Amino acid sequence: MANSIMQARRECYVCRMKYNVSTVGTLEEHHVLNGPLRPVAEKYGLKVWLCHRHHNEPGYSAHFDHHLRLDLKKQAQQDFEDLYGHDRWMAEIGKDYLKCSTL
Repeated sequence: MANSIMQARRECYVCRMKYNVSTVGTLEEHHVLNGPLRPVAEKYGLKVWLCHRHHNEPGYSAHFDHHLRLDLKKQAQQDFEDLYGHDRWMAEIGKDYLKCSTL
């Protein structure tokens, strides 16, 4: 796994951000951008660690909840733009998630 630009610690990103809890067991890597953009996510570290519940279980998880999915994409864009700028985001990704209300 390339280093994430979204988190420094190996813990569930959602558990930490939503509940202020450090969950370090059963962690799974989640690429915030998927499909044809997955290699871009890998290249730039646009990924987070998630516990299984928040990664791939029905309910509030990255693969089932579109609000969480959009929140992760927005945070990825913000973190990327802090390092590389908006123009490079648009050149690499082509979609401005910060202006989206739905996916």
